[in-house]
Amino acid sequence: MSAREFGEAWALSQLSPGIHLVALAGLIGRRAAGWRGVIAAVAGMMIPAAAITVALTAGYEVIAASSLARAALAGVAPVTGGMTIATAALLVRASVRHGRAHAAADVAVCLGSLLASVFLGVPTLGAIGAGAAIGALALGRKPPTSRESSVG
Repeated sequence: MSAREFGEAWALSQLSPGIHLVALAGLIGRRAAGWRGVIAAVAGMMIPAAAITVALTAGYEVIAASSLARAALAGVAPVTGGMTIATAALLVRASVRHGRAHAAADVAVCLGSLLASVFLGVPTLGAIGAGAAIGALALGRKPPTSRESSVG
């Protein structure tokens, strides 16, 4: 397979929905051995992953009732909350560099989203989306801080 053929297969695999590497394996398998190559390549990508998933699920069945597993799973929520708070603190610290009004608007939007989610039962993604929209309207469009654009 030439570099150009591989590049074309890569580009085609990126267009397909789902797991792009499985699509790439299928295209390479087709090039190498026709439909038998497709089956072999896709099976070679999927069977090990499926076997690992089955083994881990069976292993979880064995340890799910243990107190250690329950404690580990109970600790996931506080850790996630702590990571979220730490990320928010980093974002607020970065927004303080743009001025107090900017930071105050960011903190108000964050607190509003939190209160809406916790006390009003608004779904978390809805609260985040509404907070983003309110923040964008309150702060307006700011020019990019670098000359390079990530879009376009």
